[in-house]
Amino acid sequence: MKLIRTSKQLTVTYFSIVAFAIIAFHFSMLESMIENMESIYAKTRMDKDIATATQMFQGTTLTHVSVPPFSEAYLGKQNLPSWVVLEDDVSDDKPYHIDSDSDTDLEFFSMLKKVTINRQVRNLYLIHYDEIYETSEAKMFDTQTIQLALSLLLLVVSLWVVMRISSRLTAPLSSLSKNLASRSPEDFVPIPIPDGAATREIYQLVDHLNGYQNQIRSLIDRERAFNRNASHELRTPLMVMRGGLTLLGKSDSKEFIERQRVRMIHACQEMEDYITTLLSLTRDEDPENLSFREVTEAELNLICRAHTDYQPKSSVVLEILAQGVVHTKLPVAALHILIGNLVKNALACTEEGLIQLIMLDNEIKVVDTGCGLDGKPHGESYGLGLMIVRDICAKYRCEFSLVNNDDVGCTATVLFPLEQEV
Repeated sequence: MKLIRTSKQLTVTYFSIVAFAIIAFHFSMLESMIENMESIYAKTRMDKDIATATQMFQGTTLTHVSVPPFSEAYLGKQNLPSWVVLEDDVSDDKPYHIDSDSDTDLEFFSMLKKVTINRQVRNLYLIHYDEIYETSEAKMFDTQTIQLALSLLLLVVSLWVVMRISSRLTAPLSSLSKNLASRSPEDFVPIPIPDGAATREIYQLVDHLNGYQNQIRSLIDRERAFNRNASHELRTPLMVMRGGLTLLGKSDSKEFIERQRVRMIHACQEMEDYITTLLSLTRDEDPENLSFREVTEAELNLICRAHTDYQPKSSVVLEILAQGVVHTKLPVAALHILIGNLVKNALACTEEGLIQLIMLDNEIKVVDTGCGLDGKPHGESYGLGLMIVRDICAKYRCEFSLVNNDDVGCTATVLFPLEQEV
């Protein structure tokens, strides 16, 4: 199993890597700087001493001269002191440290240069040692050691500051994690902003978590609504089918049998419409993929006839007025359930009088002369029917309203979105 590190462990690890890189860079830069300075200084000084030594050798038979204060010059390799051992790959006009086999603990430089002395080309070897520079170099190392110690102290202080910052930044995440772990599956209360140094990212995270939580709650509510609505709304067509089957066994009249057959066909169609619509309400389908269609007066007549068969009332007149055109994306089954529930509720609330189903431009109204919103309807489908209506309208972006009339009854209005608004 892969080891999962905490934020503090990752902070220490990454900071240690950076600190090691800084220290290594510091040492490499220091060493490179000292080496370059030493080589540049030695070459500059030795070039000058070689020129001086060449002048000193002119017109003499000397093979060794001293060039104060730091150099000794020799003509020919054979004249070098026995304690001096040169590197094997010494090239012309370039300073080198003498070989480690030389009998000395000091850092001598050597340089070979071909010069013309007394009209002869000779190999001039210059041995150079600068005690003052070596002392300065040692002091430079001491200074850099102090600087390195200060840098390490600064790194320790920086690590402490970074750890404090990391702790303050991760504390809200830890608090949020504990909050989520302590929640029950049924707890959909909005997640609060955790205490501590909550950054913009924490606010965005909590906001997105609350958004996902609302989506989950909406899905659960839709599932519960489906179970509740399905168990109630499918009861009526099932009762119609069961009653029709019972009556079919008690009569041989063809007219009676045909009437019962038609009632059962309507009941089956209503059941199919309810199941299709309720299932569509639980799915996250996009209404944008649906195309517009026109609602016809014949379609409204079919809806009304199906419900007047269930609730026949001789004292109630159901009137359809087509005074405009409605274009909608609602599927046929969803529209039938939507308008059918409004008609069914109006019939349940009206004992006598008039119910008007009015179709205007992109608007359908159901106006009744019943008990109104303050009265008690004769039927339990009043509340559940309106819940389904509101769910359908919310899914397909319709506007639904239900208000009392000035005199009696109430008016239910469904406003369908225009094509250019969708």
